[in-house]
Amino acid sequence: MREVLNEIHWDGILAGTRKTTPGFRLVEKYALLVGGADTHRYDMTSLIMLKDNHLAATGSVEKAVRISKKMGGFTKKVEVECSSVEEAQMAARAGSDVIM
Repeated sequence: MREVLNEIHWDGILAGTRKTTPGFRLVEKYALLVGGADTHRYDMTSLIMLKDNHLAATGSVEKAVRISKKMGGFTKKVEVECSSVEEAQMAARAGSDVIM
């Protein structure tokens, strides 16, 4: 995959799924690193991940990101799982570190 991305001069970050095979997390995360991909996150504590239910509970993408940044402090990245381009743009404007 990395070779394909290099051929098209893509400068984004290739990240593996956050889901791993039970019992194989360490091996699969290592394979991503060796293959030139990012691990996305190692475990549930690696970042704050906002999904549709979190966005609905807070009422807006902006509010969800703001609360998460405040609660997580400067050491936790905030990722927003978006369902549309508009939602991704709102997440970017709100300061989300990762948009998926």
